[in-house]
Amino acid sequence: MKKSKWTVLPLVLASAIMLFVAGCGKDSAGAGAGGGEETLKIAVTEASPPFSFVDKEGKLVGFDVDYANEIGKRLNRKVEVISTAWDGMIPGLLAEKYELIIGSMAITEKRKESVNFSSPYYVSGAAIVVHQDNQDIHSPADLKGKSVGVTLGTTYEEEAKKLGANVKTYDSEVAQLTDLENKRIDAMVTDKFIGAFTINETKRPLKLLDGLLYEEQIGVAMSKDDADLLAKVNKAVEEITKDGTYEKMAMQHFGTK
Repeated sequence: MKKSKWTVLPLVLASAIMLFVAGCGKDSAGAGAGGGEETLKIAVTEASPPFSFVDKEGKLVGFDVDYANEIGKRLNRKVEVISTAWDGMIPGLLAEKYELIIGSMAITEKRKESVNFSSPYYVSGAAIVVHQDNQDIHSPADLKGKSVGVTLGTTYEEEAKKLGANVKTYDSEVAQLTDLENKRIDAMVTDKFIGAFTINETKRPLKLLDGLLYEEQIGVAMSKDDADLLAKVNKAVEEITKDGTYEKMAMQHFGTK
């Protein structure tokens, strides 16, 4: 798992923070190297380490933040990264508050009804996290009747309900982890990278169960009306993967690719 340069502190529980990561302004002087284009606004998920979170210096950092800036670089546009609550990400995109979502969003048929997705920029999956003292949960089948935390609006919520869990929804993974540590819930379902990162970095008394509930392909979301942007983003995703940039970022943030 990732040997992070940042320490995840309780301040990641703060309310959504908007930060200009690579400059600001919409005039021609603030455009990318291609010239003439406005700043590319990209939404990332708030309080979701190692993908996006606020570090001890108050800066928005993480894998998705770095990936967003890399996409902007490939598109020759400066980037404004916007930290956004998960359940407001797609509505914000549809309201044209930003052009892209790089929020570790799984590609699903339901979401494709509202937005376009790029080719997958990484593959992950749903994992179960429990307290180290827990002796009752060893597999997905054991979640039936248990209190299970999930982030509101995620595919994890749907899966936990299918398994018969008593689902409790949260705005962020951090809040779930805190409740799990204090045994206010029995388990949580989250991204395998988030679970492993947080356990390793914060030394919480939690453990990640072996195996995945299911695999997920993660894509960049954007408006269905912009075929040109989709083509450009797909080309950038392909380049980032082929030239080793993705692998470098993944090893930095996750400790694996």
